[in-house]
Amino acid sequence: MRHAESGFSSGPRRSWAQLAGAAGVALWFGLAPTGTLAATTCGVSTPGLAFGNYDVFNAAVTNGNATLTVTCTLTPPPSTDNESYTLTLSTGSSGSFVQRQMKSGTDTLNYNLYTSNAYSVVWGDGTGTTKKVTGSKRLTSGNPTQTNQHTVYGQIPALQDAAVGSYLDNVTVTVTF
Repeated sequence: MRHAESGFSSGPRRSWAQLAGAAGVALWFGLAPTGTLAATTCGVSTPGLAFGNYDVFNAAVTNGNATLTVTCTLTPPPSTDNESYTLTLSTGSSGSFVQRQMKSGTDTLNYNLYTSNAYSVVWGDGTGTTKKVTGSKRLTSGNPTQTNQHTVYGQIPALQDAAVGSYLDNVTVTVTF
């Protein structure tokens, strides 16, 4: 089993009048495959997740999403490889999947990351009620590199007493193949 890990960062929030700020999640990945030399390598990348502005007085939740792109490449000699993989997300700085938190100094803003736009299944590492996301690719010598895209759905609960500031969090994304 091989894996690559990446950082997932929730980021900047700026405040305007009664707004707690603009929210965003910047995702970046430093690939670190482990194990023996394999016929296939997989990695993950993303441009980031933007929540937009968060208004502390708005009774509606704030949603955002990002795309995780998994790229698998076949390295000959095998002419075909059926590659399955699993994507997991860490708890971030809160240390809990129950409620992830972005921080601005000592201030916090609750949020979470989900597997679908129903916002009912927390994307995590499979512990507790969290779920992992899986995918697969059939790689051939005629089509040695293929990608799959997976959407991460983020949600900030409404009516949080958040101070003005830039709120950040780091979540590690791991692809195991």
